[in-house]
Amino acid sequence: MEKSIIIAEVGECFNGELKKAKKLISVAAKSGCDYVKFQTLDRDAISESDPEKEWFKKVSLVPEIIKKLISYARASKIKTIFTPENIKTAQWLLDLGIKETKIASTLMHDQKLIKFLNKNFERIFISTGMATLAEVKQAIRSLSNVTELYIMHCISEYPTGPLLEKRGLVALSSADVRLNMMRILMDEFPDKLVGYSDHSDGILAPVAAVAMGAKVIEKHITLDKKTPIRNFNKGGKYLGTDHVLSIEPLELKKMVEQIREVEIMLGPMKWERSKGEKIIRNFLRTRFNT
Repeated sequence: MEKSIIIAEVGECFNGELKKAKKLISVAAKSGCDYVKFQTLDRDAISESDPEKEWFKKVSLVPEIIKKLISYARASKIKTIFTPENIKTAQWLLDLGIKETKIASTLMHDQKLIKFLNKNFERIFISTGMATLAEVKQAIRSLSNVTELYIMHCISEYPTGPLLEKRGLVALSSADVRLNMMRILMDEFPDKLVGYSDHSDGILAPVAAVAMGAKVIEKHITLDKKTPIRNFNKGGKYLGTDHVLSIEPLELKKMVEQIREVEIMLGPMKWERSKGEKIIRNFLRTRFNT
């Protein structure tokens, strides 16, 4: 049975707290995920005019913290993966012996970063949110040296689908998930591994993606969807985007279980009858041929 890679995306949901980050690593590991993912924001690159600069500084990582996360994840028997913001943060990963990474949708046009990753990393996951098919093709050509390249269908709406409609913000529906775009990627890049980076509410979309042949699934996780985050600029509180579109521990466990069940249901890629069906076939054919 071929298993899909499952990535639990922490993103900003650790709220800049190492203790919470470790808890989320434990949750991902216990749920049966293959990777737990963090973003490596560069504090020095945050603009002073950015209205959320203090928040971004709080959730940004430095090599010392990255090293601690890797160590804790290793002890928890789960792999870590990081999304570098630029060449500087990508170099941090190399210095720590990391040769696999994730390219965020917003960075797939950064040719300097792409070339650096292509030269130095062996396994890369790349999200295709907001991109035209021509832009995706260009990015893939620029990553020609990568041994294992996973192309991930992604819709960059946070969250994607019915949840926004329920909150009265935008009239969206499940149609915005657009899983058939993943099939287009499979047809366009038959020699590559294709998957799905999900921002929808719940677990149906990633489970459906695996049924369609996704080789990797990425899903945001949180300890509590209603976790309040301090708004540093207004002094109040608001619900962070990552928390709203993430799933909690019990949902994560259920998603992994359902994905593994779907993989069993898919079975091997060969024309073969089950043992039970063979028994029934022999019985019926013997019965009606007498």
